Amino acid sequence: MADHLTEEEQIESIKRWWKENGTGIVTGVVLALVAYFGYQWWQGKQRADAEAASNVYQGFVAAVSANDGQPDNKQLTTAQSLARELKDNFASRIYASQAALQLAALAVEKNDLEEASKQLQWALDNTSEDALKYLAKRRLAAVKAARGETGEALKLLEGDVPAAFVALFAETRGDILIQQGDKDGARAAYVQARAAMLPEQAAASRLLDLKIETLGGATEETNETQEEQPVSESDSDKATEADMEKDAQ
Repeated sequence: MADHLTEEEQIESIKRWWKENGTGIVTGVVLALVAYFGYQWWQGKQRADAEAASNVYQGFVAAVSANDGQPDNKQLTTAQSLARELKDNFASRIYASQAALQLAALAVEKNDLEEASKQLQWALDNTSEDALKYLAKRRLAAVKAARGETGEALKLLEGDVPAAFVALFAETRGDILIQQGDKDGARAAYVQARAAMLPEQAAASRLLDLKIETLGGATEETNETQEEQPVSESDSDKATEADMEKDAQ
């Protein structure tokens, strides 16, 4: 009889415990399942989005690379359409900003600096990649300088930048100061750029040396030639973008 009562007491105790804690346990289990399956869904969506963005970007690259990088009007229209798709559906991914950079480069070749500025500003405002942000900022400064907006261009180059961009920013600053007629400031910027060059940027060192040497006794004719420099892409600029292309793929 004592054993029977003890067993009933144990059952009652379990019932009381479940009444007090059962709801919380069930809720915890449900939340855990929701979190697990939600995470699985999110991972699947991320993979699907990445694959979709990659496919659109490959089509974009094929269009802008046609005719040895000189797409005709139809191919350019296709590229612009694919770039809009990347911007609308995958704005935070590197592919969208890469597309904007390439469209900006094509616009510069056609001397459409307004379009180039719009594309670069979009990349700067939307990219989540720091390296791509600095690349877009440097090129936007060069385009603004080419449009005569030298003050705004110099503001874009202010502040600290990663080591890989110090030489690029300093050289571009020097180019813009040349436009403003500040030879001393330009030479100081070029010297800073030369000192900050990384080994992988050595290909651009000769041009920088020539700029420094020229400013030692620059003529008016030399200065006019130098004014065209802000819209050009240096070898180190191209190398930086090439590295980012590999990371994206």
